[in-house]
Amino acid sequence: MTDINRRKFVTMFSAGAAAIPLSALITSLPSHAADPLVDAASAQAVALQYVDVGPEGKMCISCALYTGEAGTSVGACPLFPGSSVAAEASCSAFVAKS
Repeated sequence: MTDINRRKFVTMFSAGAAAIPLSALITSLPSHAADPLVDAASAQAVALQYVDVGPEGKMCISCALYTGEAGTSVGACPLFPGSSVAAEASCSAFVAKS
């Protein structure tokens, strides 16, 4: 085997070996679609004054922290990890999208 072929082989083998753990990591990431809605009585929700239906203009759908897809009724928020928030909900940490 020539030196150039050996280099190609080692490079391709290394790239393939790195792709296997990376693909396993991507498929194991949690989906926010299955997360339960925030319980308005939870300690975190009470501390942030979370309400299921917020005032017009201050709803989660208009918040910069809300990461839900456009047109969906629920989405993720980093303030409530492991839970989904309603698009019409609101809390005291509201930051308008720019």
